[in-house]
Amino acid sequence: MIKNFQGLSQSIWFKVASAVVALFVFYLVAGFLFPVFMGIALAFALNPLVKGISKIPFHGGRHLPHAVAIILSFLILGAFLYAIVDFLVLPLFSEVNKLLVSLPPLTAQSDGDWGFFFNQQTKDALPSNLQTLIDSALSLATSHVMSVVQNLITSTFDMALSLIGLVIVPFLTFYFLKDWRTLRAMTINIFSYESQPLVSTILDDIGEVLSAYVRGIFKLSMIAGFCITVGTYLMGIKFSLVLGFIAVVVETVPVLGPILGSIPAVFIAYSQDSSLALKVVIFYIVFYQIDGQYIMPNIMGRSIALHPVLIILGVLVGGKLFGIVGLLFAVPVVAVCKVFYDHLWHMDEDMAIALKKRQ
Repeated sequence: MIKNFQGLSQSIWFKVASAVVALFVFYLVAGFLFPVFMGIALAFALNPLVKGISKIPFHGGRHLPHAVAIILSFLILGAFLYAIVDFLVLPLFSEVNKLLVSLPPLTAQSDGDWGFFFNQQTKDALPSNLQTLIDSALSLATSHVMSVVQNLITSTFDMALSLIGLVIVPFLTFYFLKDWRTLRAMTINIFSYESQPLVSTILDDIGEVLSAYVRGIFKLSMIAGFCITVGTYLMGIKFSLVLGFIAVVVETVPVLGPILGSIPAVFIAYSQDSSLALKVVIFYIVFYQIDGQYIMPNIMGRSIALHPVLIILGVLVGGKLFGIVGLLFAVPVVAVCKVFYDHLWHMDEDMAIALKKRQ
């Protein structure tokens, strides 16, 4: 019977069915596991700081206890967040309020500009029914742009406020940092002796991928936010701080993020001066080309080796199933799935290699 099960486990259909069942179970419990995902992400982000603090000499050459290093890391993070709230978030809220108040006048102005262009310059050249169709299309497009801007801003801040309410995340982060080795050993010991080397390798690879992703996406988001804020400010675009914050958020969404982030900027620029809109489009294209071709590869390296098609599919599926949360976590989830695929699809070969190394 054992041989029959081993033969079944080696079949492609069994592996595909197992993957489908695993994805279905993940879909059912993903909403409940969101605080766990946040705790793991924060633990990976703080882990380098904890390691650095724990190496500081203390009292006769001894190092600081690991728990003390974790607490100090939380204090540093708290001070950093307080500074961000004081110097960035409060002015950001002020600009967001001004933007929301200004949206109806900006929309009316944009609609009027388009109407002037078509009514005055092409009135004699276009039939009246076509002119009516163009006016309706432009009015609909303008209202959609306004809706996109409002939804992007409000949903972003709603998500931020909901994250504040996740008081369980810091506790999970603390225990992940404190007892990671214990949790890792417990997970490995669940499996049989023959499978333990493979499980250990999978956990190490997942940790490496997630750690590289969390640190890399933080750096990329800060770079994007700074460059977009400074660039739009120098061009004289209003609400540059809001546009920079939007750039920070959408940087976590590959491929679709730059497109979503550029829409509010182009809309605001056009409402100020139609010539600014083209400059903003060129600025965003140039920046995100540099970001994609040079900045991202140097920061992420080869640790997140995902094909662009997998990234796009992951973003689309994640957004459809879980909304904004799905967009934000699509890439790391796909990266983890790829780690499982790389190892479990060739499970027999990997286990044989791991056992030889163990012997």
